[in-house]
Amino acid sequence: MKHLKNSKITKTLSLVLALVFIIGSFAGCGGDKEEPTTTTPPTTKAPATEPPVTVIKNPLTGEGPYDEALLGNRPVLISVENHKDARPQWGLTSSDIVWEMEAEGGITRMLLMYADASRIPAKVGPVRSARHYFVDLAEGFDAIFVHFGFSPQAKSQIANHGVNNINGLYDNYFYRDKSRNVDSEHTAYTTDEAIAKAIANKDYRTTLEEDYKNPFKFNDKAVKLADGECTAVTVYFSNYCPYSYTYDEAKNVYLSSLNGKPFADSEGTQQNFENIIMCFADVSRIAGDDKSRNNIDLSEGEGTYISNGTYEKITWKKGDSADMMKFYNAKGEELSLNPGRTHIAIIDEGNEDLCKIS
Repeated sequence: MKHLKNSKITKTLSLVLALVFIIGSFAGCGGDKEEPTTTTPPTTKAPATEPPVTVIKNPLTGEGPYDEALLGNRPVLISVENHKDARPQWGLTSSDIVWEMEAEGGITRMLLMYADASRIPAKVGPVRSARHYFVDLAEGFDAIFVHFGFSPQAKSQIANHGVNNINGLYDNYFYRDKSRNVDSEHTAYTTDEAIAKAIANKDYRTTLEEDYKNPFKFNDKAVKLADGECTAVTVYFSNYCPYSYTYDEAKNVYLSSLNGKPFADSEGTQQNFENIIMCFADVSRIAGDDKSRNNIDLSEGEGTYISNGTYEKITWKKGDSADMMKFYNAKGEELSLNPGRTHIAIIDEGNEDLCKIS
């Protein structure tokens, strides 16, 4: 009996050991098995595309950067005299464009044109009276016109056309500087603050009409012009106002001299421009005018554009007083100017042969 009992125990132990072995084998097989690994390729991100940078440009010079908040504002045109007793003028080199033409007796007057009133310097002048063709130019650019007095023709046109103007005869936005001991007519000037106050007090519209928002076309950078080199220019208005310009290649500007001397402002800065446009027009005396004042036909004509050490022949056209003055190349396409300040000289067509290019 004892032998039978031990046999049963032995069988039971053998069975248990077999089961343990079997379970261990399965466990070992499961532990040794490696799961396949999968590698996710890294995501390739497309490089970010930077939006093109838009440079805001001055609508009268084509230069940037320019304050975007000023775009669409009306320009200001200030009548500044060029009598010898008015020189050197204040603010002469500050404007975006200088329009110049004869007033009477061979003496020219300049219209300093600013793209916005905020660009006017702290002192400008001497400010002098208006002519009706000045008013034509102001109307043609929807500009606010600043002057001190007017001819009978200009007075009539300002009133009849409702031109927004600031006139030293009636408006207290002008001051006298008598330090040069010259006649009183050569002593009036104005300031940036005075003009801003005048515009606000008169409640003048400050936003351009839609048709006047893009007055000129500009190249992105200076290009050479079609008709040849030009390193010296004579801009001849009269014996009283013969200009000569010399090209400064390093600065890419034309430096102005008048009667053989550098034409400089009150600070001694010589007048200089990237662009010169000579427009030849019919200039005649007004019949019966006791001051020998002029009439200038601004309908259309021929001219010369000078820039970047070169020149080309052009045509120009204005038409009615409210029409903008436009310039065209030899193909009849609107002229594209090089960026920079511009001197637009409106010259008696009888003096064209005295205007030299070399």
